[in-house]
Amino acid sequence: MHMPPALATRVDRVPGGGDWVHEPKIDGYRIQCHVDGDRAVLFSRKGLDWSHRFPNVAPAAVALLNGRHAVLDGEIVVPAGSGQSPFQSLQAALSAGPVRNAIYWVFDLLIDGGDDLRGRPFHERRARLAALVGRSTKLAIIRTSPALRERPESLLAAACQRGEEGVISKRRDATYHGGRSRDWLKIKCQNRDELVVIGYTEPEGSRAHFGALLLATRPQAGAALRYAGAVGSGFTETMLRVLHEALRTIKRETPCVPVPAAVARRARWVEPRIVADVAFAEWTTDHLLRQATFLGIREDKEVSDVRKETADMVAGVKISSGDRVVYPELKLTKRQLADYMESVAPLMLPHVDDRPISTMRCPDGAHGECFFQKHWPSARNMSVRTVRLAEATAKEADYAVAHQVSDLVALVQMNVLEFHVWGSRAEYLESPDRVILDLDPGPGISWKVLRESAVRVRELLQGAGLASWVKLSGGKGVHVTVPLERRITWEQCSGFAQLVAHRLVADSPTTFVDVAAKDRRNRRIFVDWMRNSRGATAVAPWSMRARKHAPVAVPLDWSDLTAIEGPAVMTVPVVMDFLQSKPADPWATMRTTRQRLTAKVLDALGDSPASPARRTASQRSGHRARLA
Repeated sequence: MHMPPALATRVDRVPGGGDWVHEPKIDGYRIQCHVDGDRAVLFSRKGLDWSHRFPNVAPAAVALLNGRHAVLDGEIVVPAGSGQSPFQSLQAALSAGPVRNAIYWVFDLLIDGGDDLRGRPFHERRARLAALVGRSTKLAIIRTSPALRERPESLLAAACQRGEEGVISKRRDATYHGGRSRDWLKIKCQNRDELVVIGYTEPEGSRAHFGALLLATRPQAGAALRYAGAVGSGFTETMLRVLHEALRTIKRETPCVPVPAAVARRARWVEPRIVADVAFAEWTTDHLLRQATFLGIREDKEVSDVRKETADMVAGVKISSGDRVVYPELKLTKRQLADYMESVAPLMLPHVDDRPISTMRCPDGAHGECFFQKHWPSARNMSVRTVRLAEATAKEADYAVAHQVSDLVALVQMNVLEFHVWGSRAEYLESPDRVILDLDPGPGISWKVLRESAVRVRELLQGAGLASWVKLSGGKGVHVTVPLERRITWEQCSGFAQLVAHRLVADSPTTFVDVAAKDRRNRRIFVDWMRNSRGATAVAPWSMRARKHAPVAVPLDWSDLTAIEGPAVMTVPVVMDFLQSKPADPWATMRTTRQRLTAKVLDALGDSPASPARRTASQRSGHRARLA
């Protein structure tokens, strides 16, 4: 079965140091070769069986491995003389039918016999690959990609002089996991990107079939396609004919993206189904290609994966000092944290959008001097959105807010490691919409006891008719969150949280405590209800924490809480791997849950005879009236 391939992230320079292994960037089609006994199958990046397209490769793999079960990862190219293998040669050969002179450059070994090597470090997989494939010769169909031995600062120039596409750098100790990461980096000799064909122009002069392809790309992952210009050079006569035939089968009447009127007047439109490989001089200030040259069609790439590839940008935000290590024990860089934020944004934004954010900023890394920043003057950095709010002192102050992926990444660019949000949105500042109970274990409380206690909080709330959601705080504790309709004041929000805390203490005084005094917290769990007043914050779902090993405040399904081995086991690398499976949002139903604090809820939580929260009839009646 096809395995999701590991993908490289583009950067602008070759990384130095002994942690990296460097190889030539091979200009071909990514192919995964599955060999089992006397049969081999070649899978494209999309998981399609391409064995018939390169009929010489599969038999060579069977013969080379002599009946062994293995999975190889590499690129197929077609030689074009003088030792080079440009992508155009491969495209030209494929346009004429099956390619019988292909070369398969192998750079990784995923399965060897009964061993799944994907969890092993890269240098170990390479050693196993070298032992399995043997020494490459100029006549071999299957060859191992060579290691580059030059100094890192001269590697790219040397590769470009040899006519190669660039350099691939891989962490020596990295495991193999599908999807794009910073464990593999690519550094290109020229500006080159993959774009979606959205139309074409009629031919002029002596040219037949069409004049130029009209192209589109995304400024970042998940964004809508945008017009990106045209490419009219680099086509062979065969490619013009083949492409024109393909374009005629996917015609449409209108463009799929807005385009300039001058372009639209002479264009023919097509469905966005074809991905083109294009080299170019630069992007103009209007975000259009300049001096573009067509290199080929990427049949192995999905249209949904196309986005503008810029070395120092994440989600449209320029990342400075991207290689600076922020979490030394994991060697996590600032760029990797920006990549993490881009990846987790679809899950994080629903719980952050339009909420005032206070931040923990760490300019010198997670273990350097960090400071909690409540206000964010808009003049400080225009890439960070702000909203002006009236504070309790009647003065106004600017707070950071996030509405889209780039807002979160912009804060990471400003060295933010922790995001702490209000319990209300800026638009409805005086109407909180969630209550957060922070269960903070004191000395002597085990993780098992803390988990069981969180479940008891849930059961208490369920008994009052309220649903709740749980998340790891990324520290020692657990947060239980109760979403509410915007029908209460901050005073009522805080009073309700205190009421729940009092009830927990009344029912289990040897387990819970509702005061912050340290001498009262030994072998007890502090139910911190004070995060529910105006201006108070709690760590946002999916936020990193500025602590060793980069723990994350991860939302969970209640059924998953018992499987977690500790409060801080979900780290940035672990969550990044988790996100590759495109998981469902464990808090998705919270967003549509509407709950009210009614008199019935109050009665259910305040009816313990021993409870300090029990009120006189007049007190309870007054509170009931305010909440109803």
